[in-house]
Amino acid sequence: MPTAARSRSCLSLAAALILIAADASVAEDFSGSVAIGAGRKIYLECTGAGSPTVVLISGRGNGAADWSETLDPADPAHQADYDAVAWGKGNLRRGGSAVFPMVSRFTRVCAYDRPGVRLDGPDQSTPVAQPHPADQAADDLHRLLTAAGEPRPYVLVPHSYGGLIATLFARTWPDEVSGLVMVDAATPLMREVASPKHVAKWDALNRQSAPAAPEAIMLLDAFAKIEAAPRLRELTAVVLAGDKPWQPPSSPPERDPVGGVSFADWRASQTLLATSLNARLVANTNSGHNIYAYSPQLVIDAIREVVEAARAGNARIGP
Repeated sequence: MPTAARSRSCLSLAAALILIAADASVAEDFSGSVAIGAGRKIYLECTGAGSPTVVLISGRGNGAADWSETLDPADPAHQADYDAVAWGKGNLRRGGSAVFPMVSRFTRVCAYDRPGVRLDGPDQSTPVAQPHPADQAADDLHRLLTAAGEPRPYVLVPHSYGGLIATLFARTWPDEVSGLVMVDAATPLMREVASPKHVAKWDALNRQSAPAAPEAIMLLDAFAKIEAAPRLRELTAVVLAGDKPWQPPSSPPERDPVGGVSFADWRASQTLLATSLNARLVANTNSGHNIYAYSPQLVIDAIREVVEAARAGNARIGP
């Protein structure tokens, strides 16, 4: 190697090490309420060091705690031929192999509670009217990360309903997002595979709020706001899809699904989502809807892949 080239290489390495050291010196573990304005607070927890910052966005009714829990590998729920966890089976436990602690080993990671997802314990997020619009949830997340001083850019990792929040966030603040890991995420593309009747029923069901489960969402409103937002710029992305059916195989065929849309509709929407993002699709997950609990390592590996691609300046991973 020529001397000049070697010098440049050493300088680049030195600069990178200085940046890593700087990140480590300023990044501190945090958990607690953050004021986001208008007298409201949202619970946030962050740990680890490095860039980009990974932001975990939970599904409807779920919060930060989900990303620190897993289904024990020996739990019989793994052997079920349907999504047993969704039916209340299996024991989810906090542990070091979960997504949140594992991602903190290679970059900064944050998780948070939207209003209405946690009803006990300290630092509850300030309640809001339910059902709430997804653009309000995206704005809340942006205010939260800004107020907390969590450094950009972000790799957004949404689960389920979180997919709509992440999509609006990435379209509204495109320069702040460097990648996406969609974990069995909701998408407006559902309308291309499910009937209008079933999508409307799905929306109506998700608008319902109850004292024991306050968070309620507005799917059709979110779809319209996503369509009205600027186009999503090309991003590094991975899509993970649950492959355990929602209903036991012994159940009768879903001619009019209770939830509005069927598992077949959901699976088809995940394929469309991966195509629309030019993303790699991980369709064989041996998981129900909560992939981060069933197969946390798949989620961790996908996050690492997107983080490393973002660090290398790669625009995409590809199918």
